[in-house]
Parts: sequence; C-alpha cells; structure tokens
Amino acid sequence: MGSYSISEIWVLIIICGIITYFIRLSFIRFAPEGFIERIKDILSFMPVAIFTAIATSGVFGSGIKSVSISNYKIYASIVALLVAMKYKNTILTIISGLVVIWTVNYLIK
Repeated sequence: MGSYSISEIWVLIIICGIITYFIRLSFIRFAPEGFIERIKDILSFMPVAIFTAIATSGVFGSGIKSVSISNYKIYASIVALLVAMKYKNTILTIISGLVVIWTVNYLIK
C-alpha cells in the first residue's frame, strides 16, 4: 500500500463528500410524491435509536458480564433515565448520570 500526501487525502475526502451529497440529493429530488413525508416520519426515530445503541454499548460493553452489582454505569443509566422521564431536559439528564458516575468513582477509590 502506497503512502499518500495530506493534500491527496483531503482531495479524496472532498470528492467523497460531494459524491455522497449528490447521491442523497438525487433521492430527495427524484422521489415520488408522498415519499418525503414517509421518510421524515421514519427518520424522526433515528436519534433515539442511535442514542440507545451508543448508550447501551457503553453500559453493557462486555456483554452479559456487564450485568452485575459492581457495574456502576447501570446505576448512572437508571438515574439518568429517571431524570429524563421527569424533567425532559437533556443537559440535566447528562449531568445527573455524570454525577452518579463521579460519585461512585470517588467513593470506590
């Protein structure tokens, strides 16, 4: 495999970005009537699905071994979930989960 210069890599990134943009634009531009509204409905669930995948992989990263009393990330997740359900505030949810993680880390060490 050859060595590429920084400028060659940037040109490749820009070209890939332009190609990706036009591929996505073609789906929007040439879509049949009503297709865009259905896609908007489907895509409205994407942030929740992606966040759930990221959060659960962070909490249960090593599979079934992660489910134990000593996994303090589970406690932080539960607290964050309860705060999110009650206050519906993203910043408050993140802060509450972090406070639990920091507190448990401080008490353990």
